[in-house]
Amino acid sequence: MKLSCRQLDFAQENPKGMAQILKQSNIIKGGFNKVTHEVCYSLAKGIVNYDDAKRLLEIRLRDTFKDNKANRRRRELCQIVLHNFYTFLIEEGLTCILNYSEIDLRLEDGHMIGGHTCAIFKDLNGNPVGVVLTDKEFDFGNTLRLPIEQYWIARKMKASSPSVVKVFVYNTLDHSYNKPISFSDERIQYVLQRCSEVITTVEIELKEIG
Repeated sequence: MKLSCRQLDFAQENPKGMAQILKQSNIIKGGFNKVTHEVCYSLAKGIVNYDDAKRLLEIRLRDTFKDNKANRRRRELCQIVLHNFYTFLIEEGLTCILNYSEIDLRLEDGHMIGGHTCAIFKDLNGNPVGVVLTDKEFDFGNTLRLPIEQYWIARKMKASSPSVVKVFVYNTLDHSYNKPISFSDERIQYVLQRCSEVITTVEIELKEIG
């Protein structure tokens, strides 16, 4: 069975809920946050500069959502998110080097981890850095996703060791972000094993749903 890297933390927390999502045929459309995150990544990837990103965000939000007083205020808040993210990139000296990497990681029991990594940057020292955008609280103590992101980025960028790679988690709601994290090899190996257990549990839940 295969789960994406981004599904791992939710699957660990709620395997039954993950199984139910996998069974759903409908795709839930994203809202203001999803559009804003997409434009932030376009800016980070160098697809657009900051001025063009501001215009693109305004156009996409105006065209996608009804133009009323409440949504005009939400568009203003989204522009603040974009500006703060741009400031973060400048302050940390991050340069995007890869839009994303397609994960194709086979675990020892045959389960797979797939999906896309976050955008990959380099810091001022030339080392690879991952940046995960979120609008929720992030459980750093129990996360499976971040060690996998770090591990795969190290493989993709042919880093001398996974410990060379660092990962930021940037919260778009309050413009806060952690000090860059680099998980130990021992933690990464534990997480790889834990991912197998989580995916097996989701697989069992799927079979019970039928």
